[in-house]
Amino acid sequence: MLMKIIFVLIDCAAVLGLYFTHKAVGRNIKEEYGIWLRKTLFAGIIAMFANILIAYSFDYAFASISFSIYFASIDWILYYLVGFLLAYTEHDKALKIMYRPAAVVFGLDSLSLLTNRIFGHAFYVFSKKNYGDVHFYQTRGLMPFYIHLAIDYTAIAIALFFIIYRLIKTYSIYRIKYVIILSVLMLVILLNLLYMMLELPLDASVIFYAVAGMLIYFSIHSFVPRSLKISSLERAINDMKEGLVLFDISDNCIYANDFSKQRFDIDESTYTPKCEPAATIITNLSVKGEEFGESNYSRTVAKDSDEVREHYVIKYNRLNDGKGRMIGSYLLIEDNTDQVRYLDEIKKARDIANEANNAKSSFLANMSHEIRTPLNSVLGMNEMIMRSTEDKQLLEYAGNIKSSGDALLSLINDILDFSKIEANRMEIAPVDYDPHQLLRDCCNNFEQMAEIKDLYIKVECDETIPSRLYGDDKLIRQILANVVSNAIKYTREGGVTVRVSDDGFAEDVRDLVIEVSDTGIGIAADDIKYLFDAFKRINEKQNATIQGTGLGLAITKELVTLMHGSISVSSKEGQGSTFTIVIPQKVVEAKPIGEFKRHVEGSAKKYTESFKAPDACILVVDDARLNLKVAQALLKNTEIQVETAGGGNEAIEKCRGKKYDCILLDHRMPEPDGIQTFEIITKEGMNTDTPVIMLTANVISGAEEEYIKLGFAGYLSKPIRGEDLEAALIRYLPEEKVKAQ
Repeated sequence: MLMKIIFVLIDCAAVLGLYFTHKAVGRNIKEEYGIWLRKTLFAGIIAMFANILIAYSFDYAFASISFSIYFASIDWILYYLVGFLLAYTEHDKALKIMYRPAAVVFGLDSLSLLTNRIFGHAFYVFSKKNYGDVHFYQTRGLMPFYIHLAIDYTAIAIALFFIIYRLIKTYSIYRIKYVIILSVLMLVILLNLLYMMLELPLDASVIFYAVAGMLIYFSIHSFVPRSLKISSLERAINDMKEGLVLFDISDNCIYANDFSKQRFDIDESTYTPKCEPAATIITNLSVKGEEFGESNYSRTVAKDSDEVREHYVIKYNRLNDGKGRMIGSYLLIEDNTDQVRYLDEIKKARDIANEANNAKSSFLANMSHEIRTPLNSVLGMNEMIMRSTEDKQLLEYAGNIKSSGDALLSLINDILDFSKIEANRMEIAPVDYDPHQLLRDCCNNFEQMAEIKDLYIKVECDETIPSRLYGDDKLIRQILANVVSNAIKYTREGGVTVRVSDDGFAEDVRDLVIEVSDTGIGIAADDIKYLFDAFKRINEKQNATIQGTGLGLAITKELVTLMHGSISVSSKEGQGSTFTIVIPQKVVEAKPIGEFKRHVEGSAKKYTESFKAPDACILVVDDARLNLKVAQALLKNTEIQVETAGGGNEAIEKCRGKKYDCILLDHRMPEPDGIQTFEIITKEGMNTDTPVIMLTANVISGAEEEYIKLGFAGYLSKPIRGEDLEAALIRYLPEEKVKAQ
């Protein structure tokens, strides 16, 4: 009796094991094959309950019913088990073909077994005394029972076939999960065969249904994924293009991947941190006072009869367990040879680009000098004509010369401004300014250009904008000039309208909004995206007769961005374009500016000198004699004493014998040039503390800053404007010698 009790207790424990495994399968196993495994486990639970009933059967009838339930449940264990194995081994097509016919066959077999009590056709039950006086009920099969066994073992054979087939066909890394399933299945079959062959009193194989179910679950959920992870990680680590070497806490090498072995001939049995490259890296780290970290490593190796330099970044670090305790260390070796080569190539390319940029800067400086020097003479002499005559015809001719000279100067300035922007040397110089005066200057500058084409220039200014703003009015004038001149160029009839407003909200900062609209030819939608590209002129064929460098709008875009603003354009072909410029400006005086007046009385007046200095004496040095005459002519009305020198040596001699109040010195002259002459003058003679103004056609990016660093007091660019020259002299001449007008 004790044997039955032990057997039943083990069965009950197995039932509980299957129940919890059934629940776990529902949570953790994929639904495709998890549903088949859950049904297999449920049928196993029924079989174990039937086995318990067999153990405690009290007569032949009860035993017969219990055996019928037991044998029928075995049918469905095998049916669902085969379904699970087909799904798990990814034989979906076979499963789809077989599961309905198999269900019919197993259903009929189960029905035959369950009706055995009525017909007595499948098996009979007999009683047998074993182990003393304890009775055990056992069975012997009749012909239909052997059909039942044939069906069951056919199902098992089908399952074995598909598992073995998958085992053969699959990659070695995945075979382990099929081997485990096959082993569990073979164990249950072996125990069941022993039960039948030896006519054991109780079927112990039923208990192993629970063990088998738990093993299958553990295999699918934990063991197989862990094994696959370990195998996959090893494969992945070996496929890495980096090296990995692991050491235990005693510095024994426990692992080295293929990269490490191939590159450094590492033998796991003999390699230690005292071997290369670990030894060099550890030494480099110790020099820095570090035990672990990252260091560079280089070596020369022979490849194809050539010597090749290899570069690596190697990290030597500690390995810790979950509690932060050191359990070893590792080397991570990254080949950065290509990166080093790329950086070398980039450096070479950068050096070449710098050389090209320097060559470009030198070319621009030379070009500026060569064009501005004669242009200085042309515009200077032309200004003297305009100052000295009242003849309307001559004034018209001189005005045309000035207009053409200014256009040429504008082209040069565009190129040089673009060079400054490229070099990030363009700077903002904010001042207080009157928005109305800025608009008046713009209109006056382009009034003649518009009149020639019979176009109007209209200004609409919001009367509520602040009367004084703080910003770089010089750059805003340039932006406005670029956009307005562009509008006039591309307008044949009608005119240009400039609208000015602000956002009207903040008291300290306002967005100044400038809209420039024209009635010109417009811009095609496909061309708008190229509008702000440097050296890009859209619709070149149609606009071939219009002058320009293609830089104006590109410079405008950069200047607006420099002032943290924005520029946009809307246009329709044949109807005109509208450019909208938004620039944030500080408010100096929030009082509304009022009505805009195009012309202010007294704004246009004839030239008069800004000062007189008959007691002052200056020296003008230039190798171009005509430029010396221009300087003398521009300063004639100031009554200042002007002496000239045609070169550096002549200037040095004069400075040794006479003290001047100011010196205007050209840069590009035959040796000694302006800078060499300046260095000698400031060290020798009587003018070591005399302010020297650099007078040059070199206005390339950064030129002014360089001259100031060298010690020059100021900087004037050619062509010289009379008002700029007078302003510079007022600043540097002794106050007692200057009489303001």
